[in-house]
Amino acid sequence: MPISRFLDWLIESTNLDQYMERLVTSFNPSTVEGLMCRNMLSIGWDGSIYDCDFNQMLELPVTSSARHIRDFDVHALQSREIVVDRHCFGCTAGAGSSCSGATTT
Repeated sequence: MPISRFLDWLIESTNLDQYMERLVTSFNPSTVEGLMCRNMLSIGWDGSIYDCDFNQMLELPVTSSARHIRDFDVHALQSREIVVDRHCFGCTAGAGSSCSGATTT
């Protein structure tokens, strides 16, 4: 996943563009339904709500009025737009990747 220290290494080694091209060209639309961000949430140690573990690591909170567990609102969270960035291609490449493993068979 192109985040944190791995992202730093990709940039320093000038491999980021090549790595991202591989992820983008490996996009598999059948992985999308099984992604964590579509079916689960990630809760930070402080109660902040995120679409997935990677967004939590990047401090990208949900786009909902319910951004903290104390404000949990299932309806607001179900209708939110999922926060996406280039790292999301890592979960949609090939057979996909999610908390429970591959998202396709």
